[in-house]
Amino acid sequence: MPKEKIYQDDWLYTSLRPCVDMAVKNGYRKCEIKGMENIPKDGAVLLSPNHCNTLMDALVILRTHKKPTVFGARADLFKKPFIAKLMFFVRILPMIRQRDGLRNVLKNKDNQEIIVETLENNVRFCMYPEGTHRPKHSLQMLGKGVFRAALAANEKFGQEKPVYIVPAGIEYGDYFRYRSTCLVTYGKALNVTEFVKNCSLENEAQIMDALRKELTSRMSELITYIPYDDNYEAKWALTKMLSIRDRKRGYGDFGTSLSEEMLRNRDIVSQIEKAMEEKPEEMADLLTEVKEFERKRQKKGISIYSFKKRSNPVLNVIGKGLAALLGLPYFLYSAVSCLPMWATEFFIRGKVRDKAFKNTASFGIKLGFSMVLFPIYTALAFCLAPWWLALILLVLWLPGFSYFHDYLEGCRRWFSDIRLLRNKKLWKQFKGITKAFNKL
Repeated sequence: MPKEKIYQDDWLYTSLRPCVDMAVKNGYRKCEIKGMENIPKDGAVLLSPNHCNTLMDALVILRTHKKPTVFGARADLFKKPFIAKLMFFVRILPMIRQRDGLRNVLKNKDNQEIIVETLENNVRFCMYPEGTHRPKHSLQMLGKGVFRAALAANEKFGQEKPVYIVPAGIEYGDYFRYRSTCLVTYGKALNVTEFVKNCSLENEAQIMDALRKELTSRMSELITYIPYDDNYEAKWALTKMLSIRDRKRGYGDFGTSLSEEMLRNRDIVSQIEKAMEEKPEEMADLLTEVKEFERKRQKKGISIYSFKKRSNPVLNVIGKGLAALLGLPYFLYSAVSCLPMWATEFFIRGKVRDKAFKNTASFGIKLGFSMVLFPIYTALAFCLAPWWLALILLVLWLPGFSYFHDYLEGCRRWFSDIRLLRNKKLWKQFKGITKAFNKL
């Protein structure tokens, strides 16, 4: 381990932070942060978010707070020396799990001391208690690492300042599409110092189990939580269908609060779960039909958002076509000027096996190429064109990569709307399913 402390200021890291935060923001069409007031200022803070979208989960959490934050990540990412040094530079500490072998798990004692020291120096530590990512609106069983660290910190300096675990919920409009939406919600902090003081349990394992139950409950309240079972996919599909049933705007569209959409989805999930308990046979039949609907919809290449209620679907298709035509010149400029970026991105994304890593790949390519291309394009523009034209070209280039993706997404939905106009049976099936649920 390097002599310098992982939580200490580094001028290069501090200089790059604004660029990274801006790239994260530009990676999403819309971002919201809620509950910052729930992060205590009077003690040590362990952040505990759900883990559903690989490195992007850390980046969206980092962007919510300008002060230093140290993260934990699975240890197998640190096998190569260069990667290990890079991880240390970006303030990521290896977290060794039981699957990494008992001999390696013993090394966690050293890492735990680093975590406690980090917290003691008033730097936040973010640990993903699920241990691994899963792109689902659910939670995996929480590991013990975050609780061991909290109890160790409390034992060392809990008398001087309280130790908190702050639950966080990360909700994406789409796990796999670049330029989707992102909502980060911080929940009520769990005061570990008070919890231990008032707890009648003396066994550490029992205390950790009690903490785990409480944290799981608090984390599940911050996301669209669907119990992970055999019906998960059908439940989530039905949730989306019911969410947009009478809505003119889709999830995360301009003017719609992401937090309100999340709460609405939570309410729908509660209705579905209640119906599952009260009328299991009817719901089983309905979910079977939902699966069939989803199979047909995806086969036809029709977006779920094409089923939004509209006064005149034909005029909607015409309007989107006109918007695509008006935006075409800038799209072509963006496509040409950003060719190295999106060509590399499409190639890399096609090679990525884990779909959850696709957005991380897009982000990394966008950030890396921007830092290389911007000075090159700047020099070329001012050497080959008048200063005013060079300035215009650079200003147009900056949002070009984001616009390129937004334009393609707009066209995808436009083509989807056209396909739905020609598929009345699927529209009829959508209405039948939502009406059938209302009657349950």
